[in-house]
Amino acid sequence: MKGNLKRVITSIMAGSMALSLASCGNSDTSGGSSASAGTEGENKGEVVIHLMMSNSQKTGVSAAVDAFNKAYAGKIRCEADYVAFNDVFETLETLMSNDSTEYDVFAADGPNVAAYVKRGYLKSLNQWFSEDEIKEFSDAMITEGTYQNQFYGAPMGNSSLILYYNKSLLQQAGINIDFDSITSGNRLTWEQLVDYAKQAQKILDPDGTNGIYGIEFQQVGRVYQMNVLPNSLGGAQISSDGLSVDGVINTEPWYTALHWYQDQVNDNVFTRGISADETSSYFMSNKIIFYLGTTALPTAFANNNFSDYGYTYVPCFKGHEKDLKTSCGSWTLGLNVHSTKQDAAAEFIKYLTLGDGADVYINASGMVPALTRQFTEDLAQKMPYMKIAEYEVEHTALVRAITPAYNEYSTSLNALWDNVRNGADVEDSVQNCVNDLNTAFLEYK
Repeated sequence: MKGNLKRVITSIMAGSMALSLASCGNSDTSGGSSASAGTEGENKGEVVIHLMMSNSQKTGVSAAVDAFNKAYAGKIRCEADYVAFNDVFETLETLMSNDSTEYDVFAADGPNVAAYVKRGYLKSLNQWFSEDEIKEFSDAMITEGTYQNQFYGAPMGNSSLILYYNKSLLQQAGINIDFDSITSGNRLTWEQLVDYAKQAQKILDPDGTNGIYGIEFQQVGRVYQMNVLPNSLGGAQISSDGLSVDGVINTEPWYTALHWYQDQVNDNVFTRGISADETSSYFMSNKIIFYLGTTALPTAFANNNFSDYGYTYVPCFKGHEKDLKTSCGSWTLGLNVHSTKQDAAAEFIKYLTLGDGADVYINASGMVPALTRQFTEDLAQKMPYMKIAEYEVEHTALVRAITPAYNEYSTSLNALWDNVRNGADVEDSVQNCVNDLNTAFLEYK
């Protein structure tokens, strides 16, 4: 079985020719495997464990794996395979649906933890992580990694949402905003942001021929970022049992957010027809004035020699300052329920998420810390925008929907946002989404 499954992985990996950015991480296009698939240790008694990881996380994880192998030399060694992001989920399903022991530890994207538990893929980590150790993670990351009161996904890092702005475009338009006065408790409102955007567009692109947009989300059309609009009006992600959106998305906060968004698209403030993979290029090409994205973006900006930007806190809706919510979440490490080396695998997971490896990973990857202790002055000096992330993680971060049907949820909600963006009737689109998910959730009830 093991050899057959390896051939399946090889076939799947060979079919991918391009790497897509992870939902909320850094990118690394090198891919490939870091080690052979051998099971014998070089030293007698050394336990070899195997990790499957998205290669979007290779930079940080490979550094942490190297540190682990040095620290545990002669005792435990980790051999890691890095799979293209687009193939991670299919590869995992192929292996785990066959009760594979190919990998002892695998990358579990945070929102999918509940689904993997429901399918019997993950082993609870509670026998290796004490309650006090789990509490070292930020609250949102504990929520993301927990299902039915058991801890299954140990977070490597986190992500957060920042409002970036193009300094050059604002200067050309003569728009002066006192960004120094903006704080966590004194934010721009969405209403102000739209007004500033429209003022700038009238100067920079009066007839719309220059293709300059006022505002955009980095991950336009994806629930990870788009849901902050209804969430920031008091709307929930999903029902408390994770198996319904009826009475959730067909409520006033969602209708208000969806109509507001559609109005801004129709007014050419937000883009239409530009994919999530393209938005950062538009921002760096001086085509977007205000840009909501993750803390991973400054690395991409530097790599593309783009420096004419600033950043500040995510806006709130007027009158809903206390309802503000921001995006969060990232990859976790999961323990294969079928692993024959669970103690060694758990030791690796703890090292990379709680121990020295956690610091190696954060420093190498540039991700937002999952551990509260990692928000240090040194980190803030290296990456000043982490001060904003630290506040959002503690006060405004809301995890994506906790549901065993997250794939179905995200597919339907992504379609809802796209349909509304493209001019579909809001009420009809919401009802269609509710109907689709009512059917999809039946499988999990």
